[in-house]
Amino acid sequence: MIQSSEYQLKEEAILRKVVEGTALFTGNRFFRALVKNLAESLNVHGAWVTEYDEANRRLRAQAFWLGSDWVDQYEYDIRGTPCEPAIDSQALVHIPDKAIELFPEDPDLAPMNAVSYMGIPLKDADRKILGHLAVLDTKPMPPRKRLQAVFRIFAARATAEMQRQKAIRQLRESETQLRRLFEGAMDKIRLLEGEKKIPAITIERDQAGSAPCEHRHFDEIIGESPKITEALARVRQVARTNASVLITGETGTGKELFARAIHRASLRQGKPMIRLNCAALPANLIESELFGHEKGAFTGATAKREGRFMLADGGTIFLDEIGELPLTLQPKLLRVLQEGEFEPVGSSKTAKVNVRVIAATNRNLLEEAKKGNFREDLYYRLNVFPLNIPPLRERGHDVALIASALAHKSARKMGKRIMGIPEDEIRKLLAYSWPGNVRELQNVIERAVITAPEGGDLRFSQDLPEWNAHPDPGKPPPLSENSRIYTQQELGRLERENIIRALNAAGWKISGKNGAAELLQIAPSTLNSRIKALGITRH
Repeated sequence: MIQSSEYQLKEEAILRKVVEGTALFTGNRFFRALVKNLAESLNVHGAWVTEYDEANRRLRAQAFWLGSDWVDQYEYDIRGTPCEPAIDSQALVHIPDKAIELFPEDPDLAPMNAVSYMGIPLKDADRKILGHLAVLDTKPMPPRKRLQAVFRIFAARATAEMQRQKAIRQLRESETQLRRLFEGAMDKIRLLEGEKKIPAITIERDQAGSAPCEHRHFDEIIGESPKITEALARVRQVARTNASVLITGETGTGKELFARAIHRASLRQGKPMIRLNCAALPANLIESELFGHEKGAFTGATAKREGRFMLADGGTIFLDEIGELPLTLQPKLLRVLQEGEFEPVGSSKTAKVNVRVIAATNRNLLEEAKKGNFREDLYYRLNVFPLNIPPLRERGHDVALIASALAHKSARKMGKRIMGIPEDEIRKLLAYSWPGNVRELQNVIERAVITAPEGGDLRFSQDLPEWNAHPDPGKPPPLSENSRIYTQQELGRLERENIIRALNAAGWKISGKNGAAELLQIAPSTLNSRIKALGITRH
């Protein structure tokens, strides 16, 4: 029985309110409907969604509902506001009480009588911050799991709309560029028409004689180890085909970077690449996000809405965490892969698309298929061209190359001057096993840049647990142990032990702030699946 509370609402009612309240609109009208429904659902004084201007560290409101009216043209510098830690930490920030006392430099909190606040950044597929969703109240907002869960549902919808708008803008820009190129070429042809000459077309090739300028497609992927070189070679093999690709690898290895590299090196590079994280949305919203819906498909759906597959027509769709796709939707995805067609939700008409599918997972889908958690025929259709991304611990000196690049990137972003990473600190990086892979390395580097003195070196003494546990910091563990090849059984045991450590550290809290899923940097649904598959129970 759910206790009566202004913040404890049934999830079904919330989901219905999100979908029905926003299905009619796109763009700014969508955001207005979203924030008004958010304020009503959480019974708070105000709610707003903003666009982020990274260069000036400012937020511009797309929609701001306060009290019982709209606040127009609201824009502010994030310095000294509760939004600043949300943007900088790229995580949900909840101030349950005394917001004015905690942020005295914020000029707007006092006039709004703000007592409590909650905000979360909205990030695109590249983890770049697009904007920010926030609520404030004139009374305390006690920390409750249900409150944050509802807030995250609205944030997922806001992110999806911002990504949709971004994809449309990119598509229009590409079409404009192509049109200008075509018109420019036609002008040259007309000038030479009297001489019956056509300008020659030349293609620059590199010294090895490969696909024109192909190295430009992989500049996000840093490394020269044999395993990463082999992975990039496989990217080159498959890029210019239309084959489906299944990218596998541990969490944090950079699977999305490889998906983008495939798209950029393909014949579809002028068309959009659309991304959907299958674990980021509730099951009953994914179908509409993927395939769109028709007017009247459900209560409140008074206008047609295109899904991700239609937005990706002619281009590529990247389905991250494909193992989390609900079983009920898998036949529909299989049909798109086989026949290139589907019916939007609530429609009897067949839509046709030409989309290349790249999927990614950190799970063994074949094992999941044997357990009945994933369709075997869908697995084989996705796995036309398998691409495995090696974990960071198997990439040797690539760790140093990536660390150096990340350090300079972070320093530029923070406007800070650093010298670099000393040799003894590089040895620490090479000796560590990196269970969180590149994502963990990025976090370590960013912390080191923050704590480094201006113009000084980076130090990692407080960041690498395995190094700290070693008795003699001058003698790192032998690198041969890190290059060891583990059996499937050993990997399963290591994964089980790692998950149990995370659960113990989080007090067996799975989702939310400081939950085990956040510590492991995986989706809560993925963690729940792994706990069940590995037979982990609390003793």
